[in-house]
Amino acid sequence: MWDALQFEFMRNALLAGVFVSISCGIIGSLIVVNRIVFISGGIAHSAFGGIGLAFFLGLSPSLGA
Repeated sequence: MWDALQFEFMRNALLAGVFVSISCGIIGSLIVVNRIVFISGGIAHSAFGGIGLAFFLGLSPSLGA
């Protein structure tokens, strides 16, 4: 495993993963404490619909999100 970290893009990916996991943990806890879970679920499901519509129309899924 340590051999993979000799590549810069793997170190960047690991660092990004650590930052994302920490920030998602903090944001997720705040969402649960403030009882706005349904709002975040609605936003996620609307993004899924946008991705599906963009894929159906032959566009980039990141544009639909």
